Amino acid sequence: MADPNQQVSVASCTRRQWLRGGGALAASTIWPAVLAARSNGRTSPPARQAIVIYLQGGLSHYESFDPKPDAANDFRGEFAPMATSLPGVHFSEHMPHLSARVHKFSLVRSTYVDSPSHEHAIHKSLTGWEVPGSPRILAGELVRNELYPSIGSVVARASERPGLPGYVTIPHAGQLGSRVHYAGAGLLGLTYEPIDSGMPPDQADQPFAGPESLRLLAGLTDRRIRDRLTLSRSIRRDDLAQLELEGLDDYHRQAREILVGGEAARAFDLSAEPRSVRERYGRHLWGQQTVLARRLAERGVPFTLVNFTLNQVKGQDWDTHVNNFGLMKNTLLPPMDRAVSSLLDELSERGLLETTLVAMFGEFGRTPRINSNGGRDHWEKVFSVMLAGGGLKPGVVVGSSTRNGDLPADRPVHLNDVLATIYHQLGVSTDDVFHDALGRPFPILPHGKPIAELL
Repeated sequence: MADPNQQVSVASCTRRQWLRGGGALAASTIWPAVLAARSNGRTSPPARQAIVIYLQGGLSHYESFDPKPDAANDFRGEFAPMATSLPGVHFSEHMPHLSARVHKFSLVRSTYVDSPSHEHAIHKSLTGWEVPGSPRILAGELVRNELYPSIGSVVARASERPGLPGYVTIPHAGQLGSRVHYAGAGLLGLTYEPIDSGMPPDQADQPFAGPESLRLLAGLTDRRIRDRLTLSRSIRRDDLAQLELEGLDDYHRQAREILVGGEAARAFDLSAEPRSVRERYGRHLWGQQTVLARRLAERGVPFTLVNFTLNQVKGQDWDTHVNNFGLMKNTLLPPMDRAVSSLLDELSERGLLETTLVAMFGEFGRTPRINSNGGRDHWEKVFSVMLAGGGLKPGVVVGSSTRNGDLPADRPVHLNDVLATIYHQLGVSTDDVFHDALGRPFPILPHGKPIAELL
C-alpha cells in the first residue's frame, strides 16, 4: 500500500484535476465487498444508525466519569464522587441522571489518543487518521487540507437509505469555530458530505424546521426536477464534461429522492414533537439538539454528529483551561447530563436503543494537575468514552486509570478502537478502502480493533 505520509494536497487538487487523475473511476470501486455482501443476504449488523455526541475541547474525566477522590490535592478537584447504578462505580456529583443509568451504557476509562493538539486530536477522533499536509492561512484563518473521510461519511456511504440524508451534523460540520471541517467526506466526494441542520432553538417552545434546502421550492415538482436532470445529462461539451456529469449522478439521484419524498424535511421538524417531550430533554440548546438527533435516528438517518458547544464561534466549550470547576458545575455538566440521559431513556422506551448506537467523547481529556487559573489543560494520555446501545453490552467498565488519573492503569484503549467498535456495530469493514486523487488505496482505518469486552 502507498505510504500514507505522502499525501496529495487536496487544496491544490480541483475537481477537474481529480477527475482527470481517475478519481471518479476510483470512487466507483469503493465498498464493493460491503455492498455485495449485504445484497447476498449477510446477517444484518446490530446497529442501524448511530448518534455521536461530540464534546469539542476535551471532557475532564475527573469531573465526569472517573473522579479521583483519593488523588493528591492538586489533582483531585472540588467535586465529590457520587454512587451510580453499578456497584463500586462512581461519577461526579454533578451528573446525577447519568449516574442513575450506568446500567444502560458502558464506559471506557482508559482511552488515549496520540496528540494534545486540538487540531490533530479532532482530526484523529473524527477520521481515525493523522492530519494530512501542512497548515495554511486562508483569509486569516488556519485551515488544513481535507483528505480523509470522517466516520459519518464512511457510514453514509455504506448505509444509503432512499429519501433520507446519510449523515447529518448538528448544527454544522465545522470545528474550531469552523476553521477546519474534519467531519466532512474528504475524497469520498460530495455525495457523502453531511447535511448541516443549522442552529436549533434554545427553548422547548420555539419552532424549528431544519434546512430550507430539504424542502421543494414553490412550483418545483418531481417532473420538473427529472426534466432538468435529463437536460444536464444531454450536455456533451467534451469527455471531461461527460465524466463530471456522470460523477454527479448519484448525488443528483439522492437529492431528488430527499426533496420529492419529504421524509427528511419532516424528520427535522421539531415542531412536530410534543412540548412535554422537548422539555424532558431540557429547555436549552443541547436538549433541543438531542431531541433532533433522536428524531433523525428514529426515522433511519444512518449517522448523526451532535456538537455540544454553546459558543459556536469558538466551538470549544469543553476546553476548560480557566475556571474548570465553575464551568463544569454551572454550565456544562447539567445540560449534558439531562439531555443524554433523556436520549437513552427515550430510545429504550421506543424500542430503538438496541439498533441505535450512542457514543459520547471529545478529542482528548484534561490534565491531572490543576493549573494556576483553576483549570485543566490538554491531556491525551487518558480519558473516558461513553458507549451505549447498538448491540453493545451495557453496564461494562473497560479499563481504568491510575490513582491520580494521569495514565491508563490497565487495558489501554486507543481512540481508533472506539471508532472501530462503532464501525463494527454498523456493519462497516475497516479493511475496505477509499482512494486519494492519484487513485492510491487507503483503508478506512489505519489501525484499530473493536473493543472485545463490549461485543
